[in-house]
Amino acid sequence: MKTKLRLIACAIALTSLASVAHAQAQDKRNAVSLFGNISSSSEFSQANVSAGYERLVTDKLSVLGNITYFKVDMGGSDTTSTTFSGGATYYVGQPLKASNMLFYGKGIVSFSHMSGGGGSGTGFGAFAGLEQPLGESTSLFEELGYQRTKYDSASFNQIVFNIGLKLRF
Repeated sequence: MKTKLRLIACAIALTSLASVAHAQAQDKRNAVSLFGNISSSSEFSQANVSAGYERLVTDKLSVLGNITYFKVDMGGSDTTSTTFSGGATYYVGQPLKASNMLFYGKGIVSFSHMSGGGGSGTGFGAFAGLEQPLGESTSLFEELGYQRTKYDSASFNQIVFNIGLKLRF
């Protein structure tokens, strides 16, 4: 429940920043985003919250960095992990024109550290997404992807659906 409240609080904070960024110049090459997902089954539940920064280096290509906080409850045992990831996004549309819906592809590499002596891991992922403008500086995005993470000798493959809010400035 606390994780859901944190997600909601972060979304409200990011939305309030939209009014500040609205007054920025038209050439919005920077963006911050807040996104995450929650999943559960009879055996485990997982939630993650990510905050990211993106910089357009051309009109269609950007570089990005994210920090993600994961919390997993498996059989009554809680584990947390922090992941740092970097990557690139290629847009089919033009992100500088806020009135257009954008399709994109994204690739990431990551480094994770688990709490409680759980070790560290590395990973990679590939995503396809859709960014829908809500205003001149704010957009909602959805992305579906494949992610693979390896901790010591254990590997995890996941299909991931993220939803988030992006603020361009």
